[in-house]
Amino acid sequence: MKTKTFKLFLLIFATCGFLVISCKKDNTTSTVFTSAQISQVQNSDAQDAIADKNDQDVDNTLDQLQVTNYQPSATKSDMTMPGRTITVNHPDSTTFPKVITIVYSNYQDSTKDESFVKNGEIDITVTASANKQFVTRTMTFKSFSITTDSTTVTVRGTRTVTRTGITYKFKSLTSLRLTITDIITANLTYAITKTGVSDSLTFTRVVDKTRKAFLHYANIGGNTWKTINFKNVVATDTVTYSGTTTGVNEKGDSYSKTVSVSTPLVMTFYRGTPVIVSGTMDFTITGSSAESFTITFKEDPDHLHMTLVTVTNNVTSKTHSFDRRVSRKLLKWW
Repeated sequence: MKTKTFKLFLLIFATCGFLVISCKKDNTTSTVFTSAQISQVQNSDAQDAIADKNDQDVDNTLDQLQVTNYQPSATKSDMTMPGRTITVNHPDSTTFPKVITIVYSNYQDSTKDESFVKNGEIDITVTASANKQFVTRTMTFKSFSITTDSTTVTVRGTRTVTRTGITYKFKSLTSLRLTITDIITANLTYAITKTGVSDSLTFTRVVDKTRKAFLHYANIGGNTWKTINFKNVVATDTVTYSGTTTGVNEKGDSYSKTVSVSTPLVMTFYRGTPVIVSGTMDFTITGSSAESFTITFKEDPDHLHMTLVTVTNNVTSKTHSFDRRVSRKLLKWW
């Protein structure tokens, strides 16, 4: 079977960076949580926002390359923008392993909310099993940095994405649901420096999580299998996450975040923007600032573009609830 148009651009969004952003609706008094406790939650999620912003951009680039048999196309403006060079040692669909190198030189990566400047190199080794769809991508960050405003975040370490499942479910010729399962592991170090500040901050993230995407396509033309033309319907897509992130925060305290398989973070899309509609996360900090929180997410029926977040202090059983809207803007809590 061959399709006329079938682009599998997996949308990758931050799983845990949603607590730091946008409109706030407090349902409790300010005495429920101390300022230090609030900072712990906010700082940790700012870290995840930075980390997953990096991951999202690299994944999107690799997905585009996979569609073109790993041949950087001069016709795609996103692949040839000034300040970014992409090379592939085996630009074809059959030779593995292959090494993809992305070099940034003051690359301007702007979003709706904020401008990011990237410098450095990311090397990606792509391997494939007998089923060429089950690829493994190992990304090595070499002096890679993101600068936003007066803050620079430098990333070192590796991240591996292993594709373990792809299934197709057709409904006659009218629609298709594609399910993709990825296992994501990472061991990364982030160093944060600010202009005019002598001290630098460092935190680490060790990731082991599962990402499952349910992507929906509608037939926009063609009445036979030879002429079928599918288009992604983002409004009906769903992405779920489960797993654990551990590390050391910028204060030197160890932390862990766990999302169980039974209560994964479930993400849908409102007008193209990701919204967490359900899920529970356990957030624990040890060391000098020991804390334990349970964070629950659900869709806000009054604001469909927002997630209603409830944080429970597991020591005092006090709760704090607020709305958060997903944005790619990195707020500077450090």
